[in-house]
Amino acid sequence: MSSFNPLATILSQKPMDGTNYKQWKTNLDIVLQYEKLNFVLTTPIPAQPAEDAPEATKAQFQQEKEKWEKANVAVRCYILASLADHFQEQVSMVESGATMLQTLDGMFATSSSSARQIALNAVTKTVMSGGSVRDHYLSMIANFKKGEDHGVKFEQEVKVDLLLQSLPEYFTQFKMNYNMNKMNLNLTQLMHELESAEQSLVKQGSAFYAGESSVKPKGKPKGKNKNKKKKKSGIPVAKLVAMK
Repeated sequence: MSSFNPLATILSQKPMDGTNYKQWKTNLDIVLQYEKLNFVLTTPIPAQPAEDAPEATKAQFQQEKEKWEKANVAVRCYILASLADHFQEQVSMVESGATMLQTLDGMFATSSSSARQIALNAVTKTVMSGGSVRDHYLSMIANFKKGEDHGVKFEQEVKVDLLLQSLPEYFTQFKMNYNMNKMNLNLTQLMHELESAEQSLVKQGSAFYAGESSVKPKGKPKGKNKNKKKKKSGIPVAKLVAMK
């Protein structure tokens, strides 16, 4: 076992506080795999051989027992060190790392109905109200993850539908095109298409405002100079917008 595991910092940075059990357990599994300690969670302590067993068998048993006990101590330490104080007290007397995890599983692994409802509500009620479509997309992905952590299962098509549903009115044309053309995009592809649509909307908006700003205030004299400017500028920006 290495003297320092750089991956162990993920446990100290995100200790288990009762709200992040699934992520904490994933991080713990990463650390234990790196240290080659995860066998302790699935393998019981070696059984002691009979008194009349060969000496070689007894020697092998002693080696395996010491290896298991050393690994078990390390696993317990990793678990205890990455728990909030009040949870440490509840499992500190448990001698087996595997039993520790079983105890914690019983406390946190099964999501409650209320937690699922809260997570599902966050997904269905979120609506883009500002910022970029990328920021909104990332927010929805985070909501999907929270829902899945609490036992909600989202099919890929359902995620796409929910994401489209959460978009504001100025994406109406995009949604109509998506449905009419029977597009079938995954979430990453959809994000890229939404970003392209957003950039197009921004450009159209800029052209519109440019057209508005080209309108001259009333009362300004209409001379030859104005006519010359029209000839040089060609088709006014506002007309270009109308042509689009």
